[in-house]
Amino acid sequence: KVLTPGRLPPPASVALFIPGVMVTAAANAEAPREAGKDMLTGKAVRLNWHCLSIFVAINHACVTTPLIYSTTLLDKQVGYYGSALLYVSTCLGSLFLSIPLVMKLGQRNALFLAMALYSVYVGLFALATVLGKGDVGQWVVFLAASCIGGAAASLLWTSQGGYMGRSVTALIDATQCDMQTATSKHASAFAVYYLMFEVAFKLLSSVALQVDLRPWIIFAACFVCGVGSALGALTLRDYGLAPGAVRPSTCAKLVAALGLWRDPALWCLSPTNLAFGFSAAFMNGYVNATYTKVQLGEEYVGYFATATALLAAVFSKLFGTAAVRLGRKGPFVLIGSLCFVAIPVIVLAFGLDGWGGFLIVPYILQGCGRAVYESTNKGVFVDFFPGAAADGAFANQMVQSTLSFTLAFFFSAALPRSALAGIILALAASTFPGLLLAHEVRRRQQNQREAEEAAVGSDI
Repeated sequence: KVLTPGRLPPPASVALFIPGVMVTAAANAEAPREAGKDMLTGKAVRLNWHCLSIFVAINHACVTTPLIYSTTLLDKQVGYYGSALLYVSTCLGSLFLSIPLVMKLGQRNALFLAMALYSVYVGLFALATVLGKGDVGQWVVFLAASCIGGAAASLLWTSQGGYMGRSVTALIDATQCDMQTATSKHASAFAVYYLMFEVAFKLLSSVALQVDLRPWIIFAACFVCGVGSALGALTLRDYGLAPGAVRPSTCAKLVAALGLWRDPALWCLSPTNLAFGFSAAFMNGYVNATYTKVQLGEEYVGYFATATALLAAVFSKLFGTAAVRLGRKGPFVLIGSLCFVAIPVIVLAFGLDGWGGFLIVPYILQGCGRAVYESTNKGVFVDFFPGAAADGAFANQMVQSTLSFTLAFFFSAALPRSALAGIILALAASTFPGLLLAHEVRRRQQNQREAEEAAVGSDI
């Protein structure tokens, strides 16, 4: 029987074969635990996941709000270098910091620490806004905040991905649903909350700045909300190890995460992460500055960015529901890739000069593509890397997406429009073929593993 994503046996018995690395999601190592109960109910698992989604969404919205104002409320150079440092520290943290901390603290406590550090980033940003533009104090405060924020981001998304894997396991055990259904529902619910709170915080901050409320007051309020959401994370269920289970060493887990680099499936799935990063940077940098701001005014940059997030939330819900009914995620990965392809094609083939209100079109496409990245893509990663492999898989996913943001951030200042559009086009066009290739890789790996097991059995 071929083991393929979407046709997996119960996660308690999943064994993931990777050349040179064997990661086993054994029942005695991955089973969710609740004090005094042998089994969680499906309702309890779903409620806990919705609470996590809300807490993380509020916390992240508090961070993204000051991030978009870093080059306008602070000195431009301070904002530029601070943002670059944020991306670099996120990438490095995903490789070397997040896995050891998650293994030391566990997913829930690591989530709390990440959200607390995110709140520190917001608090330091509020402080930086009251310091003189370009002063040494502003440089020190914001660069320190960026390092802390990068570490927080790497830890947050690694622990959130690992927690999602534990929660999916618990839901399957409680309801006997299949892997595709569980991952689709989890990813869709998280993306909707995540994007809706982002929209709400961006709108509220824009209105507050328009009525001349002092920036430090706005971001101090974000700091309070961030701390509150971080404390809320402590109320989440702790999916620890089952009684008598032995937690693998931090070094072993880190080696396993880096060992995933040997798995071709990881790289086959990477175009979605890379395409989103480059496309988002292209929209935020080139399209905003060259077309939207010039033709419609600076306020429409914020309006269209909010529309992108709002549409992404709507599409995330639609795609998640449809994926459950179809039992497949592939068609929606294809839709997302076509949207990312369409953006550079429109810019290169038609240009956007004189489009006026029709400039909303590329933002709609970006919203649809982002929905796939934020929801469907996370479900695909859990399908391919279930159980014990989830922590390392999501750490690697964070490295890929952050690396694309970092490269696009620097390329935007050095490369012409056609080169950036060409990169996006190539990455987006390879997304769906990459998914198909990843399925084929898994099929061959499973066949190889079964052949080796049969050979061992015949020797005995």
